[in-house]
Amino acid sequence: MSFIGEAVLTVSVELLIEKLASEGLELFTRHEKLRADFIKWKGMLEMIQAVLADAEDRQTKDKAVKKWLDNLQNLAYDAEDVLDELETEALRRELLLQEPPAPYQPSTSTSKFRKIIPTCCTNFSPRSIQFESKMVSKIEEVTARLQSIISTQKDLLTMKNVISDGKSRINVGQRLPTTSLVNEAEVYGREKDKEAIVELLLRDDSRADDGFSVISIKGLGGVGKTTLAQLVYQDDRVQRHFQIKSWTCVFEDFDVFRVSKLILNSIASDQCTDKDDLNLLQEKLKKQLSGKKFLVVLDDVWNENYNSWRALSCPFGAGAFGSKIVVTHRNQGVAETMRAVSTKTLKELSDDDCLRVLIQHSLGARDFNIPQSLKEVAEKIVKKCKGLPLAAKTLGGLLRGKDDLNDWEFVLNANIWDLQEDKCDIVPALRVSYHFLPPQLKQCFAYFSLFPKDYDFQEEEIILLWTAEGFLDQEYNGRKMEDLGHEFVRELHSRSLVQQSSKNASRFVMHDLINDLSRWAAGELYFRMEDTLAGENRQKFSQSLRHFSYIHGEYDGKKRLKSVSDVERLRTFLPVNLSDYRRNYLAWSVLQRLLNLPRLRVFSLHGYHISKLPNEIGNLKHLRFLNLSRTNIQILPESINSLYNLHTILLEDCRRLKKLCKNMGNLMKLHHLRNPNVHSLEEMPKGFGKLTCLLTLSRFVVGKDSGSGLRELKSLMHLQGTLQISKLENVKDVGDASEAQLNTKVNLKALLLEWRDWNRVNQRRGNLSDVMEPDFKIEIRVLDMLKPHQKLEELTIAGYGGTKFPTWLGDSSFSKLMLLRFEGCGMCTSLPSVGQLPLLKLLEISRMDTVKSVGPEFYGNSCSVPFPSLETLCFQDMQEWEEWIPCGSGREGFPKLRMLSLVRCSKLQGSLPERLTLLETLAIKSCEQLLVTIHCLPALTELQMDGCKRVAFSSPIDLSSLKSVVLRRMPGLFEKGLAKLANLKIGYGQEQTYLWQRWQSETQLLQDISSLKRLQISGCPQIFSLVTEEVHDQQQPELQCRLELSHCEDLTKLPQALLTLTALREMRIDGCASLVSFSQASLPSQLRKIIISSCGAVESLPEAWRHNSDLPLQILNIRLCGSLVSFPEVALPSQLRAVRFIECKALESLPEAWMQNSNTSLESLKFKRCDSLTYIARIQLSPSLKRLIIKRCPNLRTLTLKQDIRRSSSGSTSLTPFSSENELPDTLEHLEVTHCSNLAFLSWNRNLPRALKYLYVKDCSKLESLAERLDNTSLEEITVSCLENLKSLPDGLHNLHHLQRIWIFGCPNFESFPEGGLPSTKLTRLTIWNCKNLKALPNCMHNLTSLLHLEIRECPSLVSFPEDGFPTNLQSLVVDDLKISKPLFEWGLDRLASLRELRIRGGCPDLVLSPRFPASLIQLGISDMPNLKRLSSIGENLTSLETLDLSNCPKTVDSTGDHAADELVLVILSMDICLYSGES
Repeated sequence: MSFIGEAVLTVSVELLIEKLASEGLELFTRHEKLRADFIKWKGMLEMIQAVLADAEDRQTKDKAVKKWLDNLQNLAYDAEDVLDELETEALRRELLLQEPPAPYQPSTSTSKFRKIIPTCCTNFSPRSIQFESKMVSKIEEVTARLQSIISTQKDLLTMKNVISDGKSRINVGQRLPTTSLVNEAEVYGREKDKEAIVELLLRDDSRADDGFSVISIKGLGGVGKTTLAQLVYQDDRVQRHFQIKSWTCVFEDFDVFRVSKLILNSIASDQCTDKDDLNLLQEKLKKQLSGKKFLVVLDDVWNENYNSWRALSCPFGAGAFGSKIVVTHRNQGVAETMRAVSTKTLKELSDDDCLRVLIQHSLGARDFNIPQSLKEVAEKIVKKCKGLPLAAKTLGGLLRGKDDLNDWEFVLNANIWDLQEDKCDIVPALRVSYHFLPPQLKQCFAYFSLFPKDYDFQEEEIILLWTAEGFLDQEYNGRKMEDLGHEFVRELHSRSLVQQSSKNASRFVMHDLINDLSRWAAGELYFRMEDTLAGENRQKFSQSLRHFSYIHGEYDGKKRLKSVSDVERLRTFLPVNLSDYRRNYLAWSVLQRLLNLPRLRVFSLHGYHISKLPNEIGNLKHLRFLNLSRTNIQILPESINSLYNLHTILLEDCRRLKKLCKNMGNLMKLHHLRNPNVHSLEEMPKGFGKLTCLLTLSRFVVGKDSGSGLRELKSLMHLQGTLQISKLENVKDVGDASEAQLNTKVNLKALLLEWRDWNRVNQRRGNLSDVMEPDFKIEIRVLDMLKPHQKLEELTIAGYGGTKFPTWLGDSSFSKLMLLRFEGCGMCTSLPSVGQLPLLKLLEISRMDTVKSVGPEFYGNSCSVPFPSLETLCFQDMQEWEEWIPCGSGREGFPKLRMLSLVRCSKLQGSLPERLTLLETLAIKSCEQLLVTIHCLPALTELQMDGCKRVAFSSPIDLSSLKSVVLRRMPGLFEKGLAKLANLKIGYGQEQTYLWQRWQSETQLLQDISSLKRLQISGCPQIFSLVTEEVHDQQQPELQCRLELSHCEDLTKLPQALLTLTALREMRIDGCASLVSFSQASLPSQLRKIIISSCGAVESLPEAWRHNSDLPLQILNIRLCGSLVSFPEVALPSQLRAVRFIECKALESLPEAWMQNSNTSLESLKFKRCDSLTYIARIQLSPSLKRLIIKRCPNLRTLTLKQDIRRSSSGSTSLTPFSSENELPDTLEHLEVTHCSNLAFLSWNRNLPRALKYLYVKDCSKLESLAERLDNTSLEEITVSCLENLKSLPDGLHNLHHLQRIWIFGCPNFESFPEGGLPSTKLTRLTIWNCKNLKALPNCMHNLTSLLHLEIRECPSLVSFPEDGFPTNLQSLVVDDLKISKPLFEWGLDRLASLRELRIRGGCPDLVLSPRFPASLIQLGISDMPNLKRLSSIGENLTSLETLDLSNCPKTVDSTGDHAADELVLVILSMDICLYSGES
């Protein structure tokens, strides 16, 4: 149960009083009765204000008061809507006087006449008279309700002053004060946090001006701030370090006297007195602390009043050097007020640590050896806690001493907010965060209840919504609403109520339990629909509901949204799209109903597959926020121009949008038009410059004749953020560019100027005789006139067709310009002079095809250092660039350059800039003529060279900081060791025979590559060694992590050095066609993974394995090694878990030593396309094996060799008995065998392992039976496919009580199921497809009460319908081309009361009228019914139907519309046309 906060209602009432005095109502206050009513409203609202505090105190205990507050809140909304309606009408009449005559009017006399008519005279039009009559009625209703509330108020409430700070006095729960004691054995996951705080406390160098330093611990409620402070306080090192220690629990009431007394009492209780003398108290405290090193912990502080803190802290200055105060808090303002020298923001616990807390407090266990069933539920409970130890502790306490699974599942399914507060500490701990929010923030916080848990929201997104709802309407020191919104988000973040997203630093997220808190705070005014709500669970909404959201469904139709579309007072309709990649459909009928909700302020269709918007959108006169982003809309309806209150229109990623409204001039309040990525937009409409309140305009498209020209930008003085101006080639009058006055747009941060890139256009056209060129003279003058304001931070110029750049471009007065891009300015022969821009950090230049030289003009004419702040410089696709001339005149440019990239500059020669002392990344690719000489690069960490003429190092040169090197198509040697290299990639060096030269000693070589973690060598066909000389007697370099060798065609043997890299963890060898064998040295002792691929000459793995069976190798993958025949007859490495052989066509079997080792860990074994494989092992498979997959091994005869395979002189093979026991390992859980045409049986004794859970057999033509009998109680899924000789499934099938799914595909001789039928316990799915000889379904089908999905296709011999029919609990049924369709209809489809999906194809050629369908259907598909004319139930009882798929039913199509139009979201006809219930 939530309670309406007095502070929230105070804001609502204050807003109403302000509106009553607003300019927008002046027109109507001339009306004597209305003026009298408004005066009456104001008086009654002020009377209500006076008692809100009393109501706040009493609503928790007095239901009548709670009801009074509910009525008041509803009335406040309704009264605001009435005033808003009046203001909107006043604006309409004002705009009416400004309208020009319609095109059909013969003269302008009407327009002239309108200008001399007083505004009040427009009241006498029929429309105005009708409007005022309607509003008088509404105002009288509100007046009566206000009087009723006043009357009730006199009986219920007394006069109280409204508290000034807006803090609620609701009892937030009695909380025990904390102490310093803690049971450290019950705390998990805080070791590092504790050490970090202890280290700060023991450090005596952090001293503030006051003589002590403050260390703060910040985090949301329940995250463990107090526990961490307790751990630190009780640490032995801390106890010894400080002479005096004090622990004080402060709580919300920061009373200086009370807190001072608590501190003194904890230090010297004998000094405390009962006198209320703060001066005496603090003198005593100062005396006790004087000259001593003290530690004071102030737990749970909320105070942000600086004067109060100064008063409390006065005595602390007497302490000795190194004294510390530790404060725990939720609000960042606390740390700022106390001037904390360090703030530790406490993060949530990991799931593992949370699980330990839960188990500790529930079962008292510390070894955590609990039953598996409880553990699985416990792990799910922990997910609910979301890392809050208090939540884990609380839920663990509820389960204290309980080991019944039902108790644990109850807690799992319970809502934490529904638990009794005396048993649940987490609720009051979180609720206090809400109660201490300022009034304006409370309603903003409640709005988050509309968003699902874990939703990452953008700051701008929530601010626009708050603005539309009117939460930011109040005056706050003249600040803009958007600025106030940013402040509110920062405040919520500082109070730990929202957090920065871990996925995207630019977004925020709310903890799950804080999200629950927002839903509690929101009450009945807000509702978030979580799921698709099946027909039987439809939500009935209260008429008090104002704000509604839901998660996008794939098909959102009348069934789901009808109830909400009937809520007349709804203000917010907000679908939340969790995926930008899924198509979402909204029923046309639902959309039309939504447009009849007149009070909507927020309306979003984001992500819906909608191509047009009805004109009825103009009915939403209160609308402030319209989101059409990611829809397929092509033209905005003209009626949008009558939505005078629109504040925000979002059109992001509307890639098909061609036109806006023809006239948008009436949208005088529009602040935000976001239209990025609207690539089809043809032009801005005429009169666009009337939108003078615009703050955000993502893209302005210059029109040709009918659209807006650049001069329309003149009046848009408040534009901010990013502006893209495209189609500048349409500018024919240079005066338009001048009139745009971009130099006056002081708030623009980023500007993109875009012309059509004629080079690309001509390349695509490919017709050299029809080359199109820009008018470069006009474009030069246009760009010159588009000079932006000097505060601009980012500028991009793309497709510019002029031959030179304007002089302003490099003007140093652009003192804030940080990013500059030039793209496709193909007519310019030189670069602009931008070297003197003082703050330029990133410069990207691409596709400037006529530039041949970069020299002095680039750096600028000033004597100062060019590019003083540039950090990133990128040149790309400069096809004609030949030389780069250095600065000259003794000037060293680029003093701060960190990244230099040159890509596809094929003619560039000469040298690069020298002395780039801060350069960290150097990337040069496809610069075939460039000789790269590396000079002084002391900070270089990453070097990428691909396709350069040569790289040379000047001598001497320090490359000690280099960590990553990528060399491709680079001949020559890498001549020096690199001490800190972590990543080395060498590719396609045709002359490379080794990587390093030896010099001095092997010890020096080890020193130089000791930090290497990844070595990749590819396309070096001649490489045969790591170093010029391999010295086997000396220690080789250690490679910490990963080695990759690929396409080294002449490498015949892995070098000794590679196999003695003792720290090597992973080795990949690919495409080394000449590699025959490994060196006989032991494999590296830390090697965990080996992948060998496309090494066709490899015949065997190394014998050296026999010397190292303890190798920690875990994964061995061998692929496309066509010569691999054998392996050493030694045991597998004991830790090897997974082995795969893919396309090893010579492999015949595996060594017996691999399979008979009792110490083996082998769990997974896979073979694919091993053509010579006849069996896997002679006697048995590995006893630890859990997963066996065999695919496309055509000569496999058996899995193990129960009989010997002998070959006769004629070449034929035969089986002879082989005396040994053979069974598949008892541990096997997953068996998958496909396309093994010679495999006759799965096991010799025709039994399968009892642990087997998954069995998949496909395309094994000789296999006649899976097993003699199935007693495998663990089997969960059986899939058989394309088994030509399989006639039936094994007996005992009905005993498989864990079996959940059976799939049978393409078994032409499959005739029947075993006599016992199928198991009824857990079987949920049965699919039978293309079994031509199947004559009957399993016995007792109706008893399969767990069966939910039944699919039977293409079984022409199946003529017998089960005597007792199908199980009635089916949820989906597919019947395809069966002769049982008719008896199925006669049996009665409507018996299947839970059926949601039904698909029927063929089988009833004479059917004219369909049977009656179950009312529960959501999806219905009918096809190949040539005579079917009418569908029963459509439009009658199929109220849940969302999708109808009709195909090849030619007589039915014409009759579906009338029956189905209102009920269907999507109709897919045989001609593949999508219809929205009548919309094509």
